[in-house]
Amino acid sequence: MKLLSHNGWIQLRRAILLLCLTSGTIESQMTSEGGELTDFIASEQQRNSVLTYSQSYTDDQHERVSYAGTLYAGIRLFKLDECKVVARVAVEDRYSGTIEHRGFGRVHFERTGELTDDTVYEYHLSLGELTSDSIHELRAVPAELDINTSFRCQEDQFCNLYWVQITTPASKIAETRTDNAIQNLDMKATSLVLPMSSQEVAVQGARLFSAATRACLAKSSAHE
Repeated sequence: MKLLSHNGWIQLRRAILLLCLTSGTIESQMTSEGGELTDFIASEQQRNSVLTYSQSYTDDQHERVSYAGTLYAGIRLFKLDECKVVARVAVEDRYSGTIEHRGFGRVHFERTGELTDDTVYEYHLSLGELTSDSIHELRAVPAELDINTSFRCQEDQFCNLYWVQITTPASKIAETRTDNAIQNLDMKATSLVLPMSSQEVAVQGARLFSAATRACLAKSSAHE
């Protein structure tokens, strides 16, 4: 067994000290970035993205349908455990309308009454499996408003909301979707979107997610 010389021990101790300092810096950075992201999302959870809309289209029975309603989108749960993320997004649609029935030369309007559609998305992912350039601010119509219909909104003429979009090069995101308390989707996804209350908030959210992702990637590299 070959023993280390005095200089060898000094060099080894310096290497261990440097490793500890580097590890401590990375852990501190992760804690800082993760805490800032968690605080930001906690603040955003107090708000909803809102669209007050009117919509019309011809249904499968070739009858004219018109609706007016309000759609609310918000983050209902966000957990960050080191680099593991659990996020839950709820989209609530409250609407009513009329269905136009035609027959024998007459037109009859049937009122639908007050209707409700609730959709809950839950996502599980690891920030350490992302890249910082896969996170973006996005402006888009919610999936719950069918873009093949004719609709307008008070808040935004084209019914766009702001989101933080996260994408992965492979199906790294576990997604479940529950419609009106019935789970009808359980899959691996390549992207997710989190609703944001404004463009400025979406830009800030994308920046904070990117910073937390970089910290997680640095931690993964340090442990390799």
